[in-house]
Amino acid sequence: MIKSNKQTDGMMRKTHSIRQHNHSAGKPVRKPTRGVCYSGQSLTGRGNTAMPVLGWILALLLLPFSVLIAADDKDEEFAEFRAALSARLPDIKINSVVRSPVEGVYEVISSGQIYYVSEDARFVMDGELIDLQSRVNLTTERLGSIHIGLINAMDESDMLIYEPEGKSGSADEERSITVFTDTSCGYCRKLHEEMDTLLDSGIRVRYLLFPRAGLGSPAHQNLQSVWCADDPQDAMDIAKSGGRIDNKTCSNPIESHMALAEQVGLRGTPLIYLDTGQQIPGYRSAKELIEMVKAGEPIATTQ
Repeated sequence: MIKSNKQTDGMMRKTHSIRQHNHSAGKPVRKPTRGVCYSGQSLTGRGNTAMPVLGWILALLLLPFSVLIAADDKDEEFAEFRAALSARLPDIKINSVVRSPVEGVYEVISSGQIYYVSEDARFVMDGELIDLQSRVNLTTERLGSIHIGLINAMDESDMLIYEPEGKSGSADEERSITVFTDTSCGYCRKLHEEMDTLLDSGIRVRYLLFPRAGLGSPAHQNLQSVWCADDPQDAMDIAKSGGRIDNKTCSNPIESHMALAEQVGLRGTPLIYLDTGQQIPGYRSAKELIEMVKAGEPIATTQ
């Protein structure tokens, strides 16, 4: 069963990143991820990058506990910090501020990404926070709940959803994965071929449409035609198998899907999110995905 299409005005929003203000900083070397069709779009965000050296230095300073200390970011102590950070970076939207496990360092969430900032708002540490005692990547854990929160904030009528047969379609009753997908991506096609295996295991699949070549590209037109088809699931099946579908246009959420992809730092497709909050960049077999979903529990979301 496919949720009904919801009309959107979906203009892609430009998001500002703290990293965009650091023009002179060197970029970390990124190793290619297996099973990914890389995007030609210029997207901000960390993606699945190696941790910069600064991140390792920060990790060595960790206090001996792995749970982030939550604090009410409306407290007066954070008001002064917010004002100082906003004065230095006026274009940055600060979604929340909490204390990190590192003394004198705050965790700042901005546009779906995490940054670590000194309490005087002078230094920004762009890297991942790892607890060397527990070997837990605290940044990755936090990003999972943040990104799932951003995804779940989107109305499901703006997603292309495959439901397990015989299920009610209630998100509370089934496990799910959410996939940024492109009909022109070979790895996306490979995953789609295993759709029945996922559905037979009781896992619903939510597609978000991301044309890697950008708006106005043949891939964009193809995804738009899928969304606007009388039977979008059938059109997706044909397109993913390399077949031709009729060109169609209609109001669609593709631009809002692309804006969301930018917020979560997408570098290529498929980009898979389990309802456990785990992010999987690249293809995994249906069997692997089922095992990973069943091994965890859906997480509470943070936006």
